[in-house]
Amino acid sequence: MNQTFPAVSELVPHQAPVLALEEVTSWELGHANGKLTIRDSNPFVRDGELNTVMSLEYMAQCVAACLGMEAYISGVNVRVGMVIACRKMEILQPVLRVGQTYSVKADCVRGTDAISHYDGEMRSADGELVATCTMTLVHGEKPPK
Repeated sequence: MNQTFPAVSELVPHQAPVLALEEVTSWELGHANGKLTIRDSNPFVRDGELNTVMSLEYMAQCVAACLGMEAYISGVNVRVGMVIACRKMEILQPVLRVGQTYSVKADCVRGTDAISHYDGEMRSADGELVATCTMTLVHGEKPPK
């Protein structure tokens, strides 16, 4: 059964050109998958390439979409969050190329209402591992109902 999800702009508190995640492809509590394509409009693209260190932001956007879906399902507003630490980041490809599509994944390791830890992963369209990391995030106050 194919699930449909709200637009990423409803789940992630970012706007273009910073918002790169294009869609959520699967979700369950604490886990999300999404996809994105590297665009020329990205302010960090140089000569058709983007340094793979930016994959940290894209994995964080997948975390935001994961938490945004949780808020959406619960009928509450999306909360702002921030990556405060990154451990064990491994970059397996030096650059991301304009026009290429990538999948991103976020899996909650543990967390509370205030802080959480997620494992992230980014893969090329052919399934090749691009980067992985473990992120620590703080979550903003819950918005009023």
